[in-house]
Parts: sequence; structure tokens; C-alpha cells
Amino acid sequence: MSTAFSRRFITLVEQFAGGNKRQFAELTGKSPSHIYRICQGLGRPSMVYLEHLYSLFSIDLNWLLTGEQASESHHQHSQDDLLVVPKLDVEASAGFGAVNGGEEITEQFALNKRWLQSQLGVHSERLAFVSVRGDSMLPTLQHGDMVLVDMSQQNPSKSGVYIIQTQDGLMAKRLQQKSDHIAVISDNDEYPSWQITSDNAEQHGVAGRIVWCGRSL
Repeated sequence: MSTAFSRRFITLVEQFAGGNKRQFAELTGKSPSHIYRICQGLGRPSMVYLEHLYSLFSIDLNWLLTGEQASESHHQHSQDDLLVVPKLDVEASAGFGAVNGGEEITEQFALNKRWLQSQLGVHSERLAFVSVRGDSMLPTLQHGDMVLVDMSQQNPSKSGVYIIQTQDGLMAKRLQQKSDHIAVISDNDEYPSWQITSDNAEQHGVAGRIVWCGRSL
């Protein structure tokens, strides 16, 4: 049962997730079934969710709710504020290659630069989404999570969760800079921690820091 509102909502899904409702759900923190219901005219988003969409994309909420189009100048300003971020065809933690700019781009998402700066402290445009595989970072990261990687942050002087390249492929690990080594920590205690030292540094490159995580609920 399509409605005028649902058709406008579908326009958002097409604009920011290429029409892929599942990916739009992951990006905005909702279950795919919730997005499907809205697109079918069987449900309406909550005000909290609408505010979240505005923080992510700077969408015109008046247009979404009423159909009244914003002025052209405002629309152009909003487009200028968006950064298109690719989703790469790689997975972290399972050995599927390196984030080096040569991977296939499976999808693209448009994010609000103001939100990236104010909420995530990200000022770089060297960003990419990758998927997480495995359970070594539970409970912080779950299997299937889509994470946003800031590839300008390759120096782990700031403690956090990073994507690192090893001989076995990509891994999502918590890194802590020590005086003579980098501690590589799995948040899941069932997995051992290890170290990056001067002896093995050439085999372990830091691809970037994870600054955001999205998953379906």
C-alpha cells in the first residue's frame, strides 16, 4: 500500500543507498523489515529516527513529511555538504586482501560532512566502509557489522579499534601504542593478544581507524 510519504522515503533509499533497503537499514541502524514496512506504506518512522536521518544526511524533513520541496539554493547547499563514501568488497578479520584503493566498490553511501566532523571527529575524506567477519572483537564488533574506516588515521598513537593488514589478511583489532611495541588486542577474551614490534612491523600495516559501526537490529 504505497503512500506519498513512502514514495518520498524510497527516494531517500535510492539517493543514499542506491535503492538497497538492507544497506540503508544497516547504515541508519534499523532492521531491514522496518525499512521495508516504511517503503510499503505500512509504517512511519519515529521522530527519533527522523532526527537521526537528518543528522546523517541533512535531509529536508519538511519535504519528507509534507512533500513541499525546499528551495534550489538550500538543496544545492545540502548536496555540497555530503561526502560519498564507498563500500569495498573486502572483509576484516578473515583474510580478504588489503584496503589499498584497488578493491571493487560494491556500493556507495552519502554522509553528512558536518555529522562526520561533529559526531565522529573525522575531517578526512579518505573513508571507506568494510564488513566485519568473525567474533574476535565481541562485544564491540559483531559478525556482519559494517564499519566506517578513516584511512587517514594510520598511526595508532590514539588508542582505538583499527583495521590492520597481516599476512593472513585484514583484521579488526584494538591497538594500544606502548613505548617499544604496539599491543594488538582482541576484545573477546577467547582470542589471544599479541604485539607488533620492530621485528615484525613490515608484515603488519595499519590501514585505518574504525570510527563508526552499523548493524541491523
